[in-house]
Amino acid sequence: MAAGAVTGSDAKGDCFVIVASSDAITIDITTKAASLVAPGIRKLIESELELYDSPPVSVRIEDYGALDYVLKARLETSLRTALPRVKRTSRSVDRKETRCDRPRRSRLYAPGSNPRLLVGIEVHGADCVLLDLEDSVPVSEKASARILVKHLLSDIAFPEEVWVRINPLDSGGEEDVREVLRGWPHGLCLPKTETADDVVRLADLISTIEADSGLPEGFVKIMPIIETAKGVLHCAEIASADSRVVMTAFGAEDYTRDVGAQRSRRSLLFARSMLVAACAAAGIQASDTVYADLGDMEGLGKECALARELGFDGKGAINPRQLAVIHSAFSPSEEEMAYALRVVEAAEDAEKSGVGAVALEGKMIDRPVLERAQRLIRYGKRLAGGGDDA
Repeated sequence: MAAGAVTGSDAKGDCFVIVASSDAITIDITTKAASLVAPGIRKLIESELELYDSPPVSVRIEDYGALDYVLKARLETSLRTALPRVKRTSRSVDRKETRCDRPRRSRLYAPGSNPRLLVGIEVHGADCVLLDLEDSVPVSEKASARILVKHLLSDIAFPEEVWVRINPLDSGGEEDVREVLRGWPHGLCLPKTETADDVVRLADLISTIEADSGLPEGFVKIMPIIETAKGVLHCAEIASADSRVVMTAFGAEDYTRDVGAQRSRRSLLFARSMLVAACAAAGIQASDTVYADLGDMEGLGKECALARELGFDGKGAINPRQLAVIHSAFSPSEEEMAYALRVVEAAEDAEKSGVGAVALEGKMIDRPVLERAQRLIRYGKRLAGGGDDA
């Protein structure tokens, strides 16, 4: 392989990009079906190089089916390695701000360093996609992964929400934020959140970058991930730490490791209940931990049912195959919606008649039951893409 700064791999969907200083710009491309593919790659690289304030460079590309955003990300990483002071002109991204209360039945994790696994991640129907820069990314690939994720965000129109799970702020997370916010994600997931100060620190950093990059104030939301004993004990203050927080998520694997417990329904009950109560008090959503056994859809369904019974609004997924089970569990059934509509109708009839007590099917309907029915109807309308009037 030619000398110079090298980024990428020979895995399917990836490429090697080698950049070195030169007296003139040269671009050398090796790819299958070169007569068909190489001209497009060349045009893309020429266009990208115009965005950099760099001296002339030689660029060699060994392509293994990389999409445009992968080529651009690998080029930027190699350029910044070869010429550390080089800067790229940012391009605007057209992404609308997300609603704080939109349905988030599922959060689908995708490793931010693997182009092959990122292909089509936006089309599986997850309520929110989480591009991961933390656990799934080797330390040696953290820097290139955050650039890859930034270009993915900039190039791909996600039909639903797209989030980025950054690293802890003192372990590369601050660098993650400064890089990926240029791609306008809907939100950032903060792993191993343990105090309200963790959230406030991230919120302050986001505000500074929003002001510098043209993002509207408050555009980027925050999802703290609770996965330690300290985080569970402070989850109430975490959930209400900042207006950007729209949901907290539970990480069972790290939590059980931290407290020395085996993962079971009983060992997780306290942490799950604490998290749900904290989110309910703060008026935000709660999302349950992932289910790691991809071959056990029955087990996934049972855990989803338990999570919903406890009050969770959704659950994490590590594979698109899990989404159908998760969405079914956290969507109102026809029977639930029908009953909620009858509760609201009964309350309206009682109010019109001047009757203080509300009864339905021989049972008294108190205020909490009515409010729960109204919330369910609003939620069902949001899932259907309708309005919020109940």
